[in-house]
Amino acid sequence: MQKFIDQLTESDRRVVRKWRLVTVAFYGSILAGMAVYMALHWNPEVNYASAGPATHAKVTSASRH
Repeated sequence: MQKFIDQLTESDRRVVRKWRLVTVAFYGSILAGMAVYMALHWNPEVNYASAGPATHAKVTSASRH
């Protein structure tokens, strides 16, 4: 049978708090990933810049001189 938080011992409450934080963080990261994906792919007419390996190599070699 399910217990309420006030019916648990102090050590069990710590475990519940830890797993609650882990669960919220896990599902929050999934939600944040979906939000970023939707923001980038919502409107196909919007282009966003991406730096490829060639661009990175040019920038790196230019900064060394």
